Amino acid sequence: MSVSSIVMSSHWGREVRHKYVAQGSKALAVVFPGQNYSAERPLLEYAGKLAREYGCDLLLLEYGYQSARAPFKREEIDIVAEECKVALASLPEYEQLLFISKSMGTVISGKVASETGMGGKISHLFLTPVAESIPYIKQSRGSVIYGGSDPLFTEQHSAELSGLKQVRVYRIDDANHSLEVGSVNESLAVLLVIINFYHEFFRDSL
Repeated sequence: MSVSSIVMSSHWGREVRHKYVAQGSKALAVVFPGQNYSAERPLLEYAGKLAREYGCDLLLLEYGYQSARAPFKREEIDIVAEECKVALASLPEYEQLLFISKSMGTVISGKVASETGMGGKISHLFLTPVAESIPYIKQSRGSVIYGGSDPLFTEQHSAELSGLKQVRVYRIDDANHSLEVGSVNESLAVLLVIINFYHEFFRDSL
């Protein structure tokens, strides 16, 4: 196994460093962070670790505005997606791609998948998606996990995904946009449930 950084310039005037873990796999898991939720935070950290346990190579993306410590502007989302595509194109070609995304990252991963023409070999794990990602989810296959108390993705949004045969939708009762609940102990118990959903996703996808 080798761990390296893919260093690239960005629109925000700061270099980005994408962490790349290679272990000779034909499948690559790509982590798309949330707007303010990095790949090192629990939901994405454990998803990345599980991807490696399942034998995948791993790419942890960093967005240019994150590197520059700049505020995110919605009108710049296409720039973020374009820079993610460049990072992906710098790697060897993989037979299979697993896109793991959180919050605003679900929109970015959807854009990248639809604009690269690789949709046929991509499985998605959408974590706490936002309303803007619904059109991308509808044309994808994989899993969606959202919180029942998340104001950014409501039951009405979830209803728009009902009947999709290629997408599994999981609702975590009382969980917020970080898929956390009241206490630390309860949140850890919920995290174990979510990780079981992750196992299911990897078993189904690989």
